[in-house]
Amino acid sequence: GLLALAVAFAAPSAPAASGPVGIFDDHGDVGAVKTPGSATYDATAQAYTLTAAGTNMWLGTDEFHVAWKKMTGDFILQARVELLGQGVDPHRKVGLMVRPTEDADAPYVDGMVHGDGLTSLQFRRTKGAITEQVQSAVKGADIIQIERKGQTYIFSAAKFGDPFTTSEVSDVTLGDEVLVGLALCSHNGDVTERALFKDVRLVRPAKDGF
Repeated sequence: GLLALAVAFAAPSAPAASGPVGIFDDHGDVGAVKTPGSATYDATAQAYTLTAAGTNMWLGTDEFHVAWKKMTGDFILQARVELLGQGVDPHRKVGLMVRPTEDADAPYVDGMVHGDGLTSLQFRRTKGAITEQVQSAVKGADIIQIERKGQTYIFSAAKFGDPFTTSEVSDVTLGDEVLVGLALCSHNGDVTERALFKDVRLVRPAKDGF
């Protein structure tokens, strides 16, 4: 009887089950997100679907959903991205995230495609700092890549079939061990948006001179 009672009390407050999804170690919400997000992997289609609320990924703190893998050293993460549906806020954003922790005010580097087509490399230099960005010449990119090479982060973006346009930042220190993954933010705390990530590749590049 006591066990059943304990289970009954525990069940309602249990967090939504997260855990590994596809090639990623885990997924979850960052920041004080009002409605929990989700991440699923369709092995047949080799596609990830994320849902997310969240007011923004900007200024000094973030709210979004992320599927992440812990990485050290150099890496390249590439994906084809698509925001699903009409969307509510033109600033909803989908992309690739690199940050040391899931803290809402953690420093980070990411590459994002916004609902209105704005494509940019965004970064927070230190914990709680105001986000900065380098806008890409590409609008409405649907294939994006983020590469870490030493202390340099290189964001590449294109419309599928076109050559990449790149931008980079090399004076943001995130530490060697980082969370690397797929991110989505609705830019409206009361709205949940959906995005699709296909052809996701997370690779370790060959050493220089290989």
